[in-house]
Amino acid sequence: MSAVIRLLGAGLVVFAGWAAGRWLTERKHRRLAALEQLERLIALVQDEILYRAAPLGEILSTLQQRRDLPELFLADCAQLQEFACPPALDRPAWDQLQGFFARLGSAAGQEEARHCAYYLKRCAGLRGQAQKEYEQAKQLYTKAGLCCGALVALLLV
Repeated sequence: MSAVIRLLGAGLVVFAGWAAGRWLTERKHRRLAALEQLERLIALVQDEILYRAAPLGEILSTLQQRRDLPELFLADCAQLQEFACPPALDRPAWDQLQGFFARLGSAAGQEEARHCAYYLKRCAGLRGQAQKEYEQAKQLYTKAGLCCGALVALLLV
């Protein structure tokens, strides 16, 4: 009976290691998704400003009706200038992008479009970096978690 309990405990520790690696990989994936959606949001805002000259309130209501930006929680936003950091995004990345929202609406149409283009490039760079990190995490984290769990299980048994 004691051996069965030890084996079950060892299996649980191995599973916990694997699950921790999977959770870390999923965090990287959510970060990548948030950056992709922020990039899409900035492009949509740029298009609305350039081609329709729509006011920011109307742009926000159009964005809130979209279903392809779930990581951004736009329903909680009252104004685009007060858009908050998405939960899946880390602080250093947000610090590079929050200026877009803070400056939004402070310039004329063409200047605002250049502002959008600048932040689109910045967001694309962050997304590219996040893509690399996610690919590395997919290859490493679950395997490393599984190995760490197995090592701990061997030490405990």
